[in-house]
Amino acid sequence: MSFPYLVVEASGPNDCYVGTVRGIQQNGDIVVSREMETKEIRPAMFIFNRPKERFLTCPGRNIHPFFQVLESIWILGGRGDVKWISKYLKNMEKYSDGKEEFHAPYGIRMREYGSNRNHGLFVIEPIDQFQNCYDYLSSDPETRHAVMSFWNPHFDHIDINTIDRPCNITFHFLIRNGKLDLTIFNRSNDVHWGLFNANVVQFSVILESMAMLLGIPVGKQIHMIDSLHYYTDNPLTKEILDNNKEESRFNVYEYVNPHHFGLRNEAGVDNWSLFNGCLDDFFRDEKLIREGKLNDASLYNDFSYLRDALYVARSFYFYKRKDYILAIDDICRVKANDIYVTCCEYLARDIDDTSLDSHFGLEERFSPKHHVVIADYILGHRGLV
Repeated sequence: MSFPYLVVEASGPNDCYVGTVRGIQQNGDIVVSREMETKEIRPAMFIFNRPKERFLTCPGRNIHPFFQVLESIWILGGRGDVKWISKYLKNMEKYSDGKEEFHAPYGIRMREYGSNRNHGLFVIEPIDQFQNCYDYLSSDPETRHAVMSFWNPHFDHIDINTIDRPCNITFHFLIRNGKLDLTIFNRSNDVHWGLFNANVVQFSVILESMAMLLGIPVGKQIHMIDSLHYYTDNPLTKEILDNNKEESRFNVYEYVNPHHFGLRNEAGVDNWSLFNGCLDDFFRDEKLIREGKLNDASLYNDFSYLRDALYVARSFYFYKRKDYILAIDDICRVKANDIYVTCCEYLARDIDDTSLDSHFGLEERFSPKHHVVIADYILGHRGLV
């Protein structure tokens, strides 16, 4: 790391989150924005060489992995409705301007650019930018035209009254050395709530999904940030630095490998149509889960990430009903070990009954060498929801 600007190259967020927070604390400038004091470093660049290592497992951070997984799919599916996503994190409602749709949801800006139902306006015929990038990349692997824009001056100009404007304003996909890279250009990024909480997950899912559709490996994920900051009244800064001495850190990817995305294409249809059909099926089935109508035999999707996410969604449904055994049992059916570990840790924070610990199935899932360390992480944060 170097300051006052910042350049970081790392495998994933677990390798640099604490160091980044400490760097801002020690070297950042005090900047007041909207009458709130921040500590800021600018510019900043993060190069993640293993974007699939997306989930932050930082003691004291209390990440909400159920929300992370489901929000990434909500974005991928081109949605922006407040009601759906707030079922997984009610706090999202405060960014809605009191509307049924968010003003600048990444999903709609990505897959229906040019529309804004809150204003009843269409600038032009809405464009699916994700498909446009797929078409560019699949027809010309050397292209430098695979760009998605999220800032829209028709909707984000100064006269529009909203608290929801895009922080990440442009994406650029680029194939290099046979792998797909994604560069994200960001105007303003909160180190706690934005970059390391939401963005690394959201955008790595977009990157890996595009790579899956193209049939090529994932390369680098690069974040170019003009203002990287935290708010000085946020107690997270002290908690993170106090709880993450070298001996107490935990990186799940030292013990498990991320689960690769895959499409099961037995019908012989084109991958693009199958991908969109899988998203439609997921949202249909997620609704049935919340209605208590989806049984085990119907819990399936041809897209592996969505297949796991159905179990994540049903586990959260049971968790909210306090059916903790059923919630744990469904998380144990998730194939992706990183999702399994992070969701188990979230559930264990709120489950005081230690007699349920055996239901997590850690000894069956991991080697004797690893399960003790993983169990200590999962079961060591009770009462921290």
